[in-house]
This record gives sequence, C-alpha cells and structure tokens, in this order.
Amino acid sequence: MNRREALQRVALILGGTVIGANLFLEGCTRSATKDVQALFEAKTTDLLGDLAEAILPATATPGAKEAGVGSFIPVMVRDCYTEKQQKAFLDGLGSLDDKSKEVKGKPFLELSAEDRTAVAAALDKEANEFNKKQAEDQKDIREKNREKQNELYNYVDNDPPHWFTMFKQLTLTGFFNSELGCTKALRYVKIPGKFDGNLPYKKGDKAFA
Repeated sequence: MNRREALQRVALILGGTVIGANLFLEGCTRSATKDVQALFEAKTTDLLGDLAEAILPATATPGAKEAGVGSFIPVMVRDCYTEKQQKAFLDGLGSLDDKSKEVKGKPFLELSAEDRTAVAAALDKEANEFNKKQAEDQKDIREKNREKQNELYNYVDNDPPHWFTMFKQLTLTGFFNSELGCTKALRYVKIPGKFDGNLPYKKGDKAFA
C-alpha cells in the first residue's frame, strides 16, 4: 500500500479530507519548532501511543501503540502541518489531562484502558460538535462575502479542525500505513494474483492491504 492509498482509506473511514495530506504525499520535511520537537521526547511519544491505543486498541490484532503510531505522529505534525495546525494540535494535547479529569476524575495516564476509551469518546464527540459549528460559521462568512473569496480562503478555510480530529486522522493513517496494520489488521497477500471485482464476501472478512 502506498501513501495515496493509505490516505484514501483513512479519508473514507473519517468521511472527509485528511489534514496535511498534500504534504504527506509530497514527502515534505520541515525543521521542528521547540514546541513541536517536544513531541519527539520518549514520554510524549508514549502518551501519544496510549491515546492512539484508546482509539485502536489491541484485540485479536495488534493495537495502535504496538504499530508505532506514537512515534509516527510527531513526524507528521512536524512535516505536514502548518504552524496554525501545529499550535492547535499542541494546545489540544496539552489540555488532555483537563478533559480526562472532567470525564473520569483523573489524569489520562492514571486511567484504566476502559476509562481512556471513554475519554477518547468524549473528545470525539466534542470534536464533531466543534467541526460542525466551524463548518457552519465558514459557510456563513463565505456567503456574506462572496466578492472576497480569495482573501477569505486563508482566513477561513485554513482554520484547523478540532485537535482530536487531527489526532484521530494521524492514528488511522499511521496504523493502516504500518507493517502491523497492513499484515495483521488487513488481508495481506505478498504476491497478489489477478484483480477479481466479484470476489465473494463473507461477514467478518478483512479488507485487503
């Protein structure tokens, strides 16, 4: 599976575009700011892996943390996100413990796996509400200022979505672009045969990598 196929799969799952997709496809590399560089610290990549695991936990197949998603995310944030997107991501990650205490009364790392999943679900709900309102506001601004479309693009359309939306996209992209994701969670055929568009499907069959 190549980068474009990975992004198409993630976009299909999420029902929208993947933030930073163009730069991901181009293989862009940027120098990290001090704040972004902190994402590469072991304790932070471990936290990112734990949060990603709350989205894609290990079951009969490996979870996001074992697939190395915690180490993948900092690279993507550094290389593929704009400064505005990076700030939104970092600010959001910094508020994780506040949300965790609000939902379950403890910092995220002190929670059980079940409670971490509950926090992730609460963040996902918050993100959906945030993104829906943002889309409505953007539409309203564009409709009221049709003569200034180009000027408004950078101001409105480039506003980052909720940080957890970006995190969820990176988790899915990292997992399904990893060796474990391709070979364990999906059906991996090392030497595929001909394409059969009418292959019988049985309930529970994995998608092909």
